[in-house]
Amino acid sequence: MKKLLIASMLMMSGCATVTKDLAQTLRYSDGKVVGVSNIDFRELQSRKRGEACTWNLLFVVPMYGDGSIISAADNGDINNVELIGETGLWYFPVNKNCTVVYGDSAES
Repeated sequence: MKKLLIASMLMMSGCATVTKDLAQTLRYSDGKVVGVSNIDFRELQSRKRGEACTWNLLFVVPMYGDGSIISAADNGDINNVELIGETGLWYFPVNKNCTVVYGDSAES
């Protein structure tokens, strides 16, 4: 009984695992991959950023959210999307997938 209690506590507290890294999924709006070595992080910080996330049960059953590019651009007040990427987090039994977009310069 004690082992079952410990196992269930570990499972409930869980470990969050990153499933998608933005630097590895970043691509231009035409679909061409940017590549980790070509990312200029200073230039990226000068752009507007938008994010839209969805929560799924066991990667398959959608539970909440809208992770579309349009929603991400709207959330970041972006008119011209130039870069698109994804982030993800797995936390048993749910996962969170986010679409991240970069666009218009933040100064404009």
